[in-house]
Amino acid sequence: MPSLKSSKRYNKYTILQVVPALVSGGVERGTIEVAKYLKILGHTPIIISAGGTLVKELDKEDILHIDMNSNSKNPFVILNNAKLIAEIIKKYNVDIVHTRSRAPAWSSYLATKWTNAKFLTTFHGVYNIPNSFKKYYNSIMLKGKKVVAVSNFVKQHLLENYKIDEDKIVVIERGVNCDYFDPANLTSEKLEKCCDKYDVPSNVPIILMPSRMTSWKGHLVLVEALSKLKHRDFYCLMVGDISRHPNFTNRVKELIANLKLQNKIQIFGNDSDIINLYGISDIIISASIEPEAFGRTIIEGQAMEKLVIATNIGGAVETINNNITGFHVEPNNAEALAQKIDYCFSILGTDIAKKIQEAARHTVINHFSLDLMLRKNLEIYKEILKNSHN
Repeated sequence: MPSLKSSKRYNKYTILQVVPALVSGGVERGTIEVAKYLKILGHTPIIISAGGTLVKELDKEDILHIDMNSNSKNPFVILNNAKLIAEIIKKYNVDIVHTRSRAPAWSSYLATKWTNAKFLTTFHGVYNIPNSFKKYYNSIMLKGKKVVAVSNFVKQHLLENYKIDEDKIVVIERGVNCDYFDPANLTSEKLEKCCDKYDVPSNVPIILMPSRMTSWKGHLVLVEALSKLKHRDFYCLMVGDISRHPNFTNRVKELIANLKLQNKIQIFGNDSDIINLYGISDIIISASIEPEAFGRTIIEGQAMEKLVIATNIGGAVETINNNITGFHVEPNNAEALAQKIDYCFSILGTDIAKKIQEAARHTVINHFSLDLMLRKNLEIYKEILKNSHN
């Protein structure tokens, strides 16, 4: 009989996840969701990060969070973090260290080499490879017993750019909580408050672009597209982190002003009340001009039965069945985006739109649900530990 510690604990595992920080974003949200799921099932989740606003969610669930300078790329800090993580592994009898970013991956990998813990990585994005050093730096993400890719697009990127056995890669798509992102949860009172908060005019189509302000997300393309629809009544909300790239945010604001769209397009920072933002919106836009690894806002919008338009690159190719569950447009093509938005305006409230919206939610429930993602993650943990017993 195996004498491994996970067996001694009747197949209850201790899983340590290491991320740079817990401020906002899909990676951080997924990390917390996995931890909560493990806790519910009786396992022991631990998270290491440099902290952030989302730590309070862990405190509410009585999930251990350990502060560490895990977002540093300084080699000396990375080495010191490795020593600290190794101590944590020994102290808490950690079975698996699961990391989702390169700098913490280096520390975590070294720590698992010095202990009996297993190493697992998740590729949440496709990293640039400008030179051989950067490729080597990225390659730490391939050292896991298994390598999780968040889409087939990411998997293909790994196969084309790195030496890795295809059997080592497991695709686990991002998941959305379909019980939370459900139109049935919306109330007229909360929707009215949301409309008041964002000064949303009544009886006009509402466009939502839920995305942080950065150049490759396509904000400028959307503004250009909407300038071609000035004859239409609409109101567009751009909601997301505006603090990281203030210069780009100012560029977007300047373009809005130059095109005289100040009364039709408004920019706001992050809002935790995203469900009601989806609720008051008619059309959700993902206008990325570079491929996204997955694109979580797409499936959130679909789960809320909204018409979703996304560029036909990266993970969006997998999450939208064109003209069936949403719409694809060419990236960086303002004219094409304008035409698709105009088409969506024309079908709002019709049976055509209703059919697309219902198909979108059905697809998310069956292929991109949080429950499915969490169960697949747990199966990977089990597989890694089972193989280590043999």
